[in-house]
Amino acid sequence: MDIENTWQQAGESDDMLNKMLQQTDFPNIQSQLPLKRLKKNLLTGIFWALLITLFYIALFFFIPLWQVHVALVVMISFNLLIMIDTWKLYKTTQENIAVNNSLKQELQKNYDGFQKWWKLQQKAGLFVYPIAATGGFIIGGVEGSGKTVEAFLYNPKMLIILAITLVVLVPVSHYTAKWMFNYAYGKHLKKLKNLMDELN
Repeated sequence: MDIENTWQQAGESDDMLNKMLQQTDFPNIQSQLPLKRLKKNLLTGIFWALLITLFYIALFFFIPLWQVHVALVVMISFNLLIMIDTWKLYKTTQENIAVNNSLKQELQKNYDGFQKWWKLQQKAGLFVYPIAATGGFIIGGVEGSGKTVEAFLYNPKMLIILAITLVVLVPVSHYTAKWMFNYAYGKHLKKLKNLMDELN
C-alpha cells in the first residue's frame, strides 16, 4: 500500500513539473518587473502634457503679442513632440515578458527605450527653455510697464535683466525636469537595471 502511495505521489510530482515547464509566463517574475508602473507613469505624463498644451492654446486668445505667440508655438510643438514620443514608448514597452524570450534582452530593450526617450527630451528642452523664458519675460514686462514690446526691450537695462533671467531659469528648468524624471521613473528604472545585473 505504501509503495502504491509513493508511486502515485511521484506521478503527481511529474505532472506538476511538466506544467511548470510548459508555462510561458511566470507571475512571480512579472510581479518583480517595474514595467507596469513605468507604463502607468507614461500615461500620467501624457495627461499632464495635454493639459498644459491646452492651457498654452488658451493663452493665444488672451495675449495679443506676436512675440509671445511665437514662444507659445514653440512650447506647444515641444509638448506635442514629447506626447507623441511618449505614446510610442508606451506602446513598445512590454509589461508582460514571456519566458521563452530572452528575459535580459527584453528588459534591456525597455530600459534603452526609456533612456533614449529621456535624452530626446533633454536635448529639445535646452532649445525650448530659453524661448519659453523669453516669452514669459516679455509678457511680464509689457504688462508690468504698460509699454510696447519694442519700447520695453530696447532698454539696455531690460536686456541685461533678460540675459540674467535666461542664465538662471534655463539651468533651473533643466534640473527641475531632471528631478521630475527621476521622481516619476528613476527608482523603477533602477530596479529594472538591478534585475538585469542579477541575470548576468
